[in-house]
Amino acid sequence: TIALSSVKDGDFVVDIGGGCGYFAGAIKRELNLFTRVIDMDPVSVDLALKLGVEAMVGNALQPDKNNDEGLVCFNLILHHLVASSESETLALQMQAISNWRESGVKVFVNEYIYESWFDDLSGWIIYQITKSKFLSNVGEIVSKVIPSLKANTFGVGVRFRSSTEWKKIFNNTGFMIEAELKGEEEFISLPRRLLLIKNIRRDSFLLAAK
Repeated sequence: TIALSSVKDGDFVVDIGGGCGYFAGAIKRELNLFTRVIDMDPVSVDLALKLGVEAMVGNALQPDKNNDEGLVCFNLILHHLVASSESETLALQMQAISNWRESGVKVFVNEYIYESWFDDLSGWIIYQITKSKFLSNVGEIVSKVIPSLKANTFGVGVRFRSSTEWKKIFNNTGFMIEAELKGEEEFISLPRRLLLIKNIRRDSFLLAAK
């Protein structure tokens, strides 16, 4: 609510990686705001268009800008921006956000928060497992026995982070946090606790350029 209240009349709420447009469509219907989806998948873009949501094929790392953006949303998408190394993954996540700093557009981030008993260790372990084809194959075998460990990112990679890590990224890309909302704690199964996960939730951040 705080994020959307900052959108001026006529400006667009742009959902990066918005897929079929469900999130953007809900904002359009319920709040009567202009929305646009930018997604890499042409099929998803076509589905969004059929739902009556403006959509275009584009890349989170090199998005086309129309200069009518009032708010840019990264809704559970940043953790999917991964590369073959931690440093390259960090660079991708930072680039996606920093693309909008010079535009003066506010940025809304809704992300999974994985807090570990030891700093950012849980997110790092999950990243190492899911990006490795060998470890992913092992993980898929284990998940058949322990369903709670099943993940659709095996062999692709996913990089969850702690709240401290995300805030460091925001700061290092030249953004300050205007508002923050902590999500509810989610259930963590015993097998997942073996990954040293202390708690999981989904937090929201409203960012503005410094």
